[in-house]
Amino acid sequence: MKIVFQSDLVTLWHGDCREVIPTLRDIDAVLCDPPYGIRHKSSHGATWEGKQIAGDENTELRDWVWTAFADKPRAMFGISWRQPPPPGVRTVLIWDKGPAFGAGDLRMPWKPSWEEIYIGGDGWRGRRDEGVLRGPCLPSWESGAAHDGNGRKHPHQKPTWLFARLIEKLPDARTILDPFAGSGTTLLAAAEAGRQAVGVEVDDGYCAAAVARLEQWHAQGRLFHTANESSSFGAAAP
Repeated sequence: MKIVFQSDLVTLWHGDCREVIPTLRDIDAVLCDPPYGIRHKSSHGATWEGKQIAGDENTELRDWVWTAFADKPRAMFGISWRQPPPPGVRTVLIWDKGPAFGAGDLRMPWKPSWEEIYIGGDGWRGRRDEGVLRGPCLPSWESGAAHDGNGRKHPHQKPTWLFARLIEKLPDARTILDPFAGSGTTLLAAAEAGRQAVGVEVDDGYCAAAVARLEQWHAQGRLFHTANESSSFGAAAP
């Protein structure tokens, strides 16, 4: 394990989160999109076609992190109809991904255009908002594929605004951890909110993608990725 990016707000580790987490101190909250435990393979035509997410053979990694931070506020994505949620979930939010997303079983006349967000722990505060989160969609294509470079860097990449909405409800969380950092979305959202962020990613390629996004953010300044996400990708109003 090693640190591959570090700035005044963000630290990104390349390695297994089970090795990195015992070395960390002063984590206030955990926000992440863990392996769901469904052995998922998707994205026909993308560079990650047929590639399984590391640790996705079961929910062991997800549940290990959830339990390791049982005394902290936590938010984790998942789909409980395929696997049960982690223990002690206090409430469930729904991310409405919009009409452009959702492949699933192509033999069925409905798209799985939503995901669950499991909320645990104390420390969540703020205005009592709707439990369905809506906002601008990410493009469905992969970056670099005959488009403008603003596509996804990860098959399960989430929009930055989505994590920003969660961070708003954590006013006392100074340092936020994402043990499954992927392409670095949580880290960018935390940095935009002026919070410290620590990420861990085990996959070489996705770790490199996260470093590239973080370096671009650091070089170009705040709000560059927010502007990308707010452009016309079939966005619905938040």
